[in-house]
Amino acid sequence: MSARALRTFAVLGFASTHDALDAEAALRANDIEVVPIPAPKSIGSLCGIALRVVPEQLERVVACLGAAGVSIAANCEIEDV
Repeated sequence: MSARALRTFAVLGFASTHDALDAEAALRANDIEVVPIPAPKSIGSLCGIALRVVPEQLERVVACLGAAGVSIAANCEIEDV
């Protein structure tokens, strides 16, 4: 069994759970792959849900969320499988 390689992902944090759920819905409606994850401590004390996206899609994600009226409160990068 081989170990899976780590990849870099962009993580978006939101001020409220409602914002995180609205963001997830907006991204899925625009066929952007998104994975809800527990918010990492590195984005501060925001709501407990963050969204993981591939960094290559970040510009599209920001534009999509802006059009949907959802504000990103914080962002960071993580390595994950």
